[in-house]
Amino acid sequence: MSKFRVPFSWVSRLLLKKTLDLKPSTNRGFNIHGCHPISTFYPSPFQFRHNQLFQARHFCVTPEEAHQAVFQLLAEVEREKSVEREAKRKAGIVVDEDEEEEDYMGVGPLIEKMEKKVARDQQKYGAYYVMDTDEESDSGSEDDDDDEDRAEEMRIKEEQLLERKLKRHEELIRGFIDTDNLDDAFKWMAKLDKFEEKHFNPRPEYRVIGELINRFKEATGKDKFLLAQKLNRAMRLVQQREAFDPNNPANYSIIQREEVGPSVELMDDADFEIEKDTEGVEKDQEEEEFDDMKERDDILLQKLSTIDKKLEEKLAALDHTFGKKGKLLEEEIRDLAEERNSLTEKKRVPMYRKGFDVHLIDMNRTCKVTKGGQVVKYTAILACGNYNGVVGYAKAKGPAVPMALQKAYEKCFQNLHYIDRYEDHTIAHAIQTTYKKTKVYLWPARTTTGMKAGRTVQTILNLAGLKNIKSKVIGSRNPHNTVKALFKALNAIETPKDVQEKFGRTVVESYLL
Repeated sequence: MSKFRVPFSWVSRLLLKKTLDLKPSTNRGFNIHGCHPISTFYPSPFQFRHNQLFQARHFCVTPEEAHQAVFQLLAEVEREKSVEREAKRKAGIVVDEDEEEEDYMGVGPLIEKMEKKVARDQQKYGAYYVMDTDEESDSGSEDDDDDEDRAEEMRIKEEQLLERKLKRHEELIRGFIDTDNLDDAFKWMAKLDKFEEKHFNPRPEYRVIGELINRFKEATGKDKFLLAQKLNRAMRLVQQREAFDPNNPANYSIIQREEVGPSVELMDDADFEIEKDTEGVEKDQEEEEFDDMKERDDILLQKLSTIDKKLEEKLAALDHTFGKKGKLLEEEIRDLAEERNSLTEKKRVPMYRKGFDVHLIDMNRTCKVTKGGQVVKYTAILACGNYNGVVGYAKAKGPAVPMALQKAYEKCFQNLHYIDRYEDHTIAHAIQTTYKKTKVYLWPARTTTGMKAGRTVQTILNLAGLKNIKSKVIGSRNPHNTVKALFKALNAIETPKDVQEKFGRTVVESYLL
């Protein structure tokens, strides 16, 4: 069923409040299934003759006919009001027109706001303006009207203030031009500078750019090239800041769309929230697991300490016992030793297994020939790190590969080193170290250089979180010697803080000098 909006007056508001279901008359020769029902109202300050008012039944097919029907109904209401007023005057009753026109419903201010909005829209859109046919909520329309009125008032005030400032600036310039002597010219110049500094003061970034432009005009050669680079960088930063400035009204729509975003961004945000929740759960689980491990370790240490005390007592007693009692003591000592070994085997669980990554550096196999046959041993070198400055290594031997790896895995977490990275991607300065016949050179590099190193050195530097670095290994390339020399070099790197404490002077970047 189509809806329409009537002219904004208190009568029309009352007409829209109630609807009257009327049966269509049969004297019309067209289909009225899509017609709008005529509304009625209950007058507050005066009484009408309803038999005369609603003798004619109005039906509509199009919005134009609906408007005509409402206007006819309003005209009938006005005529009834005038007839009632004349009848009261003839009867000698004093008619108070102000009382009759009083807004008992309190809808006068709302109607005025809506009329202003309609007039604004008609001026804005002209002949293309179409009245909205949907009924809006009173609260929403009031808030929107208040916001629009406030924004319009602020804009008008800002324009008026800017016009006054420009006029005053023109007056000052005119006064400076019309001066005849130098003293008056200096006074007008001081006034101009003070006024411009107060009302037309540019932002700090624009002042810096202006200073760079002035220096660029006078510079030559290498200085001019450097100033051009700085100017380009400053302009890019200013453009980026203006494009995403939340205080700029021109960016409100962009920021609003970015905040709300399409469904893909919402899904990404949801995934990120889920990841955050899962990370929190994992951290809680890690803390709980660490506490459980501490409790288990304490219990295990107590058991081991009691077994050690018993072993010491029995070994001391074994020196003075012989025969059958001595054999029984030896069996008890053997049982206690086996129990202790079984407990220590259970203890072999690496503690820092989460958050660290472990890589194999080298695996070596040795074979020793004896009378009883060949004795095979395996030597494993492992390196571990958390990609955030903490790195360690370990070397272990075992009769089989899994045993050697397990021993090295446990030991490497007990030999951790912290490497202080410069700007989180490289080292602070170049360094060289020597271990036996192996020399290792390390050089810092720029952010776009990447890693230039051999396999062993690159693996350890990656685990330490170094991304841009150059290295060279000279002499023996034995993995064990290379790892030893590399860790010696990383531990010998001095940070700016170390240099300050060493020499008692402040360390400053060279390009700032």
